[in-house]
Amino acid sequence: MEIVDIWMDVLSSVEGGQQRVTVHLYGGQSLKGVVVELDRARKSVVLDEFAQGSAVTRHESPVHTILLSAVQAVTVHKQE
Repeated sequence: MEIVDIWMDVLSSVEGGQQRVTVHLYGGQSLKGVVVELDRARKSVVLDEFAQGSAVTRHESPVHTILLSAVQAVTVHKQE
């Protein structure tokens, strides 16, 4: 199993929900948000920084598309 497949499995468990994650990238940058979408064909994840997981608020705040090959680690935060 490739590392990209591991990130896909981890992130698919919180896709479309309200649980926040931090995606740590190679090079030291980290992005925090809600997993709006996993693109299995392109092996990428879309994070929305401020969304609460509802279709109404998605993509109204800063959105980041990240290639899973650039991910070094993922932190899944406890839901409040």
